[in-house]
Amino acid sequence: MQPSVSYRELGDILTKLGAKLEPRQVHALYLGALTSTNLRLGPQQLLEHLFADNPVLGASTEEANAALQVLFGYWNTLVTAHHERAIHLAPEDLPMPATRGDLIAYSERRQDDIVWFTRGIDAGGDDPIEFGAEGQKLLERIAEGSGYLALVAEQLGRQELAAPQDELQKTRASLREIVATLERCIGDLMAVSDRVRRAAVATFEENAGRATDDGARITSVTKVGRNDPCPCGSGKKWKKCHGGPAAPRGSGPVM
Repeated sequence: MQPSVSYRELGDILTKLGAKLEPRQVHALYLGALTSTNLRLGPQQLLEHLFADNPVLGASTEEANAALQVLFGYWNTLVTAHHERAIHLAPEDLPMPATRGDLIAYSERRQDDIVWFTRGIDAGGDDPIEFGAEGQKLLERIAEGSGYLALVAEQLGRQELAAPQDELQKTRASLREIVATLERCIGDLMAVSDRVRRAAVATFEENAGRATDDGARITSVTKVGRNDPCPCGSGKKWKKCHGGPAAPRGSGPVM
């Protein structure tokens, strides 16, 4: 079985590869993809989001395969979290006491997390109607929470004078509460998606290899050679896409 990977390991490999996304954004993107009702969606379909500006996964095939081990392993980490009903956005410090700048940055980053979560769902091509009435309501609540985060950041940015510390701490508590609510909504939406997928699997004999409750758990990362098809699904050879220094920098794979 492909081992799980820690958040720190994910961050280390993204930095090494020069990925365009931060670890928290990849975390949110993966959560969104796991929430999609698309039975075929997995981490291999998300590589373009991570490396559109620099499609090279390593200086050699060995390095590229090692990178895939980490990127796909982190998917397993979130699959396990979903099994254990322990879904959270990526770890994010908010100092105590917090300054106005701390609160603005936190609000903006958490709003950006929701943007990437939504992009993960969109990667599966989902229509909101596919989640049913309950799922659509949860999507609305997630959008409202994101809007609230944007409003807080805007209001804090307009303040010309330093706010009293007690007001800042009330805002801090409010932000932590709305993030906790967003995480509960995400977990509930994933449960709704699970039911939708189970219904689809009951209808079709083949489920494209995806588990019925939360998406495919990667049991192994296929080793690829330079002339093999790239696992991102572009249709190109590995050496012409994500497979090493031969890949054209700046162009990104064609998906």
